Amino acid sequence: MYFWENVNVVSLQDFRPGIKSRAEIGDRLIMALMEIGPGKEDPGHEHPFEQCGIVTEGTIEMFVGDQRQLLKPMDAYFIPAGAFHGWKTFGTAVKILDVSVKQA
Repeated sequence: MYFWENVNVVSLQDFRPGIKSRAEIGDRLIMALMEIGPGKEDPGHEHPFEQCGIVTEGTIEMFVGDQRQLLKPMDAYFIPAGAFHGWKTFGTAVKILDVSVKQA
């Protein structure tokens, strides 16, 4: 599929506990819409590819390296390759549209 007409109503499926998603996977990129439930956390990880995205609903705290930021709808993020990063949600679910390089 080439188009998602409204990311706020795209149908999502269970991905991991507390996370629903839908992904379009191309030859080199992955575009994923994710809904992360309230009170979830990724304490941090890193990978050898860049990643970026935008918050479409809710509020999420993200960190990249030693920089920490509270992101709200229409706030965007960029994660350099190899940077240690993670996130935390609070009392409501959060939706993000995330793009990353497909691993070979």
